[in-house]
Amino acid sequence: MKSRKASYASKLLVLAIAAIVFATCASSAAAFVSNQNTASPLALAKKYAAEGEHEKAVAAYQQYVKLYPNSETVPEILIEIGKCQKEIYEKNRLLMVDNVIKSYEQIIESFPQSDLGAQACFQIGQLYEKELKEYNQAIKYYERCTVDYPITTYAASSLYRMGQIYETNLQDYEGAILSYERLSRDFSKYQIAVDSLLCVQKIYETKLKDSKKSLEAYYEVVNNYPENKKTPEILMEIAKFYKDKKGDIDNTIKTYQQVIERFPQDKTAYQAYQEIARIHEEAHDYNGVVETYKKIYEAYPENENAPKTLFNIAQVYEINLKQYKKKRIDEKTYYKQDKTNFNEAVKYYTKLVDTFPQSPYAPAALMKIGNILNGDLLNSIDAKLMYKSVVDKYPESKEYAGALELYNKMR
Repeated sequence: MKSRKASYASKLLVLAIAAIVFATCASSAAAFVSNQNTASPLALAKKYAAEGEHEKAVAAYQQYVKLYPNSETVPEILIEIGKCQKEIYEKNRLLMVDNVIKSYEQIIESFPQSDLGAQACFQIGQLYEKELKEYNQAIKYYERCTVDYPITTYAASSLYRMGQIYETNLQDYEGAILSYERLSRDFSKYQIAVDSLLCVQKIYETKLKDSKKSLEAYYEVVNNYPENKKTPEILMEIAKFYKDKKGDIDNTIKTYQQVIERFPQDKTAYQAYQEIARIHEEAHDYNGVVETYKKIYEAYPENENAPKTLFNIAQVYEINLKQYKKKRIDEKTYYKQDKTNFNEAVKYYTKLVDTFPQSPYAPAALMKIGNILNGDLLNSIDAKLMYKSVVDKYPESKEYAGALELYNKMR
């Protein structure tokens, strides 16, 4: 309903301006005809434009174009006509805005206790902000709306607009913070309260460069609105803050784990797992990496990236978790490669092939199994079967040529 009223008011404003422009241009044309015998149209047009009588100037310019349509000056004159018409529009627009404001003031005076009064007060603020760019006047009416109509949606919108003006137009960040905080306090049950607190956080982070206050603003949302739809994303931002700004890996991981535990069905939970895996990988903690990937697969076995997750688990066992057994013989120390993690790698590569045979990772996994069996586990017979599986089942894969070559060599 509010949008329809605003649309209707806008249409009335445009029609009224058009009527005024038409009437003034017609009057100016008549005035021009009476003067055309005493001065040239072009001289008159320039005179009228200089004196701010743009309606008369347009009539004179148009008469000149009519008399001398092939003149080299016509393009420049058409530009001048456009400038004059813009001035006419602006003058009449401002006049109409002023008239609309007076009408809204009359509504406030006549219906001070109704929602119509609240709407009128807010709309005056909008006109000063959007049309006239008089921001202090806009704030004056927005503030009046919050005082006279404190429990209306227009009061909430007024506080938000005040915050936006202080932040964006006046660069008064303290004023913006006060407006947003009033909004979050007075309308704490609504989504706009969360949005306003996030505006406060953004000001502290990007404008005032106060990381402590920025973090506090995030936690105010998380603590006061634990089930809000934006809370998972905010927790992700807090974790990123701990990692990038503080270098606090423990709190980073703990915050990501909060996302996973509290919002397991939200898309951010999957992202949190991935970030934890990335942290372990950066620290070369490959046991942490593989355990995190296992949790990802357990939680999201049907995710589109599940084949890649299994491939990553197997690859970490194969490459990053190689182990060696130490043995003493005749007072000498010998190291022998432990086969345990190679077997784990084969296990997860095999699970990938069995579970997702159509995945592009399947032929790569078969090749990996064949290479491990052939090179690390010394089982050439089974290795040959793996290469043959690639040749028989995945002739279009990029692994086909290599598998065929190895298979032929082992025949």
